[in-house]
Amino acid sequence: MKKDVKEIVQDTIRKYQMIEPGDLVIIGVSGGPDSLALLHLLTALQTDLDFRLHVAHVDHSFRGKEAEEEARWVEKTASQWGVPCTLTKINVPEVAREKGVSSQEAGHFVRRRFFQELLQKLGAQKIALGHQADDQAETLLMHFLVGTGLEGLQGIIPVNRPLIRPLIFLRRKEIELYCQENALEPRRDPSNQKSVYLRNKVRNQVIPWLEEKINPNLVDTLNRTACIIQQDEDYLQKETAELAQRFIQVGLTGSSLSMKKWTVLHPSMQRRLIRDVYRRVGENQGLTFLHVEEVRKFMEEGQVGKVLQLPGRVRVEKAYAELLFYHESSVGQEQEEHTGIKEQLLKIPGETFIPETGQKIIAELVEQASSENKAEKIYIPWEGQPPSLVVRSRRPGDRISLAGLGGTKKLKAYFSERKIPRRQRDRILLISVENSIIWIPALAVSRKPTENKEQGGFLALTISNF
Repeated sequence: MKKDVKEIVQDTIRKYQMIEPGDLVIIGVSGGPDSLALLHLLTALQTDLDFRLHVAHVDHSFRGKEAEEEARWVEKTASQWGVPCTLTKINVPEVAREKGVSSQEAGHFVRRRFFQELLQKLGAQKIALGHQADDQAETLLMHFLVGTGLEGLQGIIPVNRPLIRPLIFLRRKEIELYCQENALEPRRDPSNQKSVYLRNKVRNQVIPWLEEKINPNLVDTLNRTACIIQQDEDYLQKETAELAQRFIQVGLTGSSLSMKKWTVLHPSMQRRLIRDVYRRVGENQGLTFLHVEEVRKFMEEGQVGKVLQLPGRVRVEKAYAELLFYHESSVGQEQEEHTGIKEQLLKIPGETFIPETGQKIIAELVEQASSENKAEKIYIPWEGQPPSLVVRSRRPGDRISLAGLGGTKKLKAYFSERKIPRRQRDRILLISVENSIIWIPALAVSRKPTENKEQGGFLALTISNF
């Protein structure tokens, strides 16, 4: 017997462990069929799965009063269903101009930033989005048509914490039918019917033609392909993360890529590391294969001091032993900007998200250290209650105790020795306890408290991208 929509969603949530008991889940609701159905379904599943909901809606400043009315409608609907709601209005066209990207890329950026900030503000654990199987097929085909690697061909990932997509295995027609059967009246964005954007052309013209002429089960076929590639990509990303510990020197805004032993790397790994560094500067889209190849050539043939311009106003500067990646907005400032990282306590155990850097720190209590301390993961011996660790940026007078030193070193001096530009220093993440710095992810580990290896139990800290 064929499962109904609610059963499919519930099975998807359980299979991928999308929601845990007690979670606060932010749900992005545009007002369209997918997000409205998702809100209706998750509202119905709250009691059985023991979680709470909070609606988030973004007005992108594209459609004037119509969009404002849509936002009020979303807020009213959420209220009627007993779900709190947060609305925001952002001038996406202005953001697109400032960042030098398309309006679609700017929209993705502002939504991501809004969700990150709201997640932190509310203390939420997950962000639920309404992507479904047809979106998956469109994304896969669209990426293939414009050119991409495996990362693009994996399409939309069901779980990329904190992002979850409970509708990912439902067809659009199933969702539309669900809305009809439950008397849901979603708002329709007229721009979705205009074949101006590539996605709309693929949705409205390419896929229907392929289904009629080539493969009537095209959407299912593309979804199966995405699942296969997602597993392959997951493996390769883990390999890249291992290499990043050796080649990416800073790992935050203004990251640098080491040229030491660069030529022994397979071109596939070189390309992945370049994309990794580009993301760490704060950009997630815009870098094409040709741009990556240009960076590879620049690595081999560029002169020291020369600068290469990348999309999103990112610059790459050739140094003696590394490439420096930074945003051009940090250049030419008369005074150093102090836009640091908001201080917060680490959740132990748990995940702590840092919106300013687009990263998260995972804290786990373990009995044994499985490996030596690395750039992106350390093991801290600790006995008794878990320590109160703080995530923050630098403060005047900060010092760090390093292996080989009899005492401590000023953090300012350490940054100077590592040739970290002043414009980057406020954006470097520090982990401290009782005002003592114990870890600078991707840079340094203090010899205290890690020097005592005879204590029982370890606190494992891992840093990764959001």
